[in-house]
Amino acid sequence: AAATALIVLDFLKYATWPITEKIAQALFVAVATDTGWFQFSNTDARTFRSCADLIDAGANPAQIYHDLYQNFSPARFKLMAVMLNTLELHCDGRYATQHLSQQDFEQAGATHSGTENLIDECRRIGTVEAAALFVELKDGRIRCSLRSRGAVDVRKIAQKFGGGGHKMAAGTYLPGPLENAKELIKTEVKKFL
Repeated sequence: AAATALIVLDFLKYATWPITEKIAQALFVAVATDTGWFQFSNTDARTFRSCADLIDAGANPAQIYHDLYQNFSPARFKLMAVMLNTLELHCDGRYATQHLSQQDFEQAGATHSGTENLIDECRRIGTVEAAALFVELKDGRIRCSLRSRGAVDVRKIAQKFGGGGHKMAAGTYLPGPLENAKELIKTEVKKFL
């Protein structure tokens, strides 16, 4: 299944439990985010058929998209601007990294929850096959979010450091400092590129 939510939906249908508008909204959010808003290669016909059922049950894709992607706080927008300025390209432009320090969060007035989906920004660069966003946490660890277009199995990289995810979207935690964490991941990405 493209998303765990599709398995949950199948279970609800099998159990003949009603799918309320609230349930439909929640399941649609899970499917949309797990498939990169239907852009990832795990998106198949079953995904769309199931989402049609969720829309019939009351899910509102336009509202969901707005709430998830067009509703940034000013602090999150400032944080994104800071992150964009940290862009580094490696491996002939096929691997992109960005990072955020604790100081960046403080200066922007943002929280760590404000980084959701920011990693996708550097994937807009046509040459980028893999991307990593490194976020310094208060305890000194580094949260690393990884994305791929398919050439790099980021799940394998994340698993090497105790993390997990999917082939094209994964994450892990690394020991600080930031530069060491960046080097650890770059070494692994280079094995694929």
